[in-house]
Amino acid sequence: MRGESEQYSELLKSARAPHWLGLARYGIVIFALVVSVVNALLPEPNAFVAKILMPFIFVGIASLLYHIGQHVHAVHQNALRMVMMERELSGEKPDHVTEKGDKNG
Repeated sequence: MRGESEQYSELLKSARAPHWLGLARYGIVIFALVVSVVNALLPEPNAFVAKILMPFIFVGIASLLYHIGQHVHAVHQNALRMVMMERELSGEKPDHVTEKGDKNG
C-alpha cells in the first residue's frame, strides 16, 4: 500500500493544466499591451493597430480565464477522487449507494 503523501502528490501532478499553454495565453495579453504602448508613443499612431488591439486583448484575457477554469476543474476532480480514495481505504460506502433490502419511502 502506498503512503498517503504519495497519493496526494500523484493527484496534484495530474491536476496541473499545461503550463506552457497558460504562458502562451499570458504572452498574448502582454504582447498586445506592449504594442498598444508603442503605438501610443508614436508621433502618428497607426489606426489599424489601434483597431486590432482591443479584440486581441479580449481574446487573450478570455483564454486566460479559460485556462484558470481548466485548472479549477482539474483540482475539483482530484479533490473528489481523493475523497473516494479515502472512503475506499476506510471501507465506507458512497452516500448514494443503498443496501438491496432498503426501501426508500
